[in-house]
Amino acid sequence: MLSNIKNPNELLKYMEKNIKYGFIGKNGKVYDDPTAEEWNDWYSECIVQDADGLIRSGYGTCWDQVELERKWFEDNNYNFKTIYIQFEVGMERMMPTHTFLIFESNNKWYWFEHSFEKNKGIHEFDSISDAIEHVKDRQLDYVIEIGIGTKRDREFIVDYEYSKPERNINVPDYLNHVTSKKYTK
Repeated sequence: MLSNIKNPNELLKYMEKNIKYGFIGKNGKVYDDPTAEEWNDWYSECIVQDADGLIRSGYGTCWDQVELERKWFEDNNYNFKTIYIQFEVGMERMMPTHTFLIFESNNKWYWFEHSFEKNKGIHEFDSISDAIEHVKDRQLDYVIEIGIGTKRDREFIVDYEYSKPERNINVPDYLNHVTSKKYTK
């Protein structure tokens, strides 16, 4: 129960125990194997769940997981931002995106991360910009590690601040929503 969670560390522990990486299709099917052929249907099949949907299903991408985080941080009166990053290189070179939440506490900013496995945790920064730039660097490291990017691709990473999307929104509408407002430092 989210209402029993008292701090960000407890939220991270809750998510670690209850949320797995995957997505829910429009028909309610759980897609939980990124190596399966059917995973390629994500663009046409995936819906982005709200916090309640993610709690019920137990499966979500970073897009869904940020909505659970948003609900908890909002309900607990934190100052926070939700950020979407992507490589703006065109459809001929599809590269992974990432969404994440950063929150303020004691005059510091923190990157709250559950879905990006290698970076799971709560990471402290002096400013919003420092946090965002760090996440962009980790995203670049990831695309280099999986063999689809180079250091030069750093210049193509663009960040957007976004508001709560509609419940069960499809991928094209979600992408339109999250890319409507570039983050301004």
